[in-house]
Amino acid sequence: MPIVLALFLIFAVVTHAEPQDGSQPAANNVVKGDVLYWEGEELIVKEMSGREVRMRVTAETKIEGAAGRLKTGDKIAAQLASDGRASSITLQIPDSVDAPVRPGLR
Repeated sequence: MPIVLALFLIFAVVTHAEPQDGSQPAANNVVKGDVLYWEGEELIVKEMSGREVRMRVTAETKIEGAAGRLKTGDKIAAQLASDGRASSITLQIPDSVDAPVRPGLR
């Protein structure tokens, strides 16, 4: 019985391993965060965890919700391919910004 438990624990640890910070993003990885800046054709985004992610934006990248080029401070959600290329980027608009405040709820 202890051998079965040990094998189960080893299998659980191996299958739930997280990628290291320096590794490439997984296929179809979703990145949510704030735009820091552009560097050439790369967009640098800071996630809520504090990690900075670089993504390549190409002519094929679909950008939704932005009238022009993304700017510093924009909150986005991006779908990344395994090579670090952004397949789509959506500008995230916080619900609380446009929500009207009813009298008496302040």
